[in-house]
Amino acid sequence: MWVMAKTQTTVVHRLTGKRFVGIDPDGLRVLIDGEDSARTGMRPMQLVLNAVGACAAYDIVEMIRKRRIELRSYRVELEGERSEGTPAYYTRIKARHVFDAPGLDRATAERFVDLGTSKYCSVAASLRAEMEFEVVLEHESEAAEAAPEE
Repeated sequence: MWVMAKTQTTVVHRLTGKRFVGIDPDGLRVLIDGEDSARTGMRPMQLVLNAVGACAAYDIVEMIRKRRIELRSYRVELEGERSEGTPAYYTRIKARHVFDAPGLDRATAERFVDLGTSKYCSVAASLRAEMEFEVVLEHESEAAEAAPEE
């Protein structure tokens, strides 16, 4: 089966120090903050942990909705264990899904959580993604453009 690749974009701008803002093409913003004091946003790895939980939760909520089960409340409590050293990547993520949904039995809830986490969660799958990078030095481009022609 052929699957078309979907490309998404975002731009992360440095505001000051280790404080950044990510802006998507729709103009939505998220503050990302690595400062030690007066933080205004989450650290990048906290965003990853939240993204894993929310990604699974989107599909879990949809599965519950399709079953016409009332979902009074739902939260995902996440705990991530990170490796020692650099990079300090997640070696284990534990998610506790807490439901208040009369009519949702344990077996169904466990199946939905497994599907939402293991099969449908793009963020969890992305933690295994191949990474590549490119470097652009704007100051070098500007210097080349400003140089007089001989």
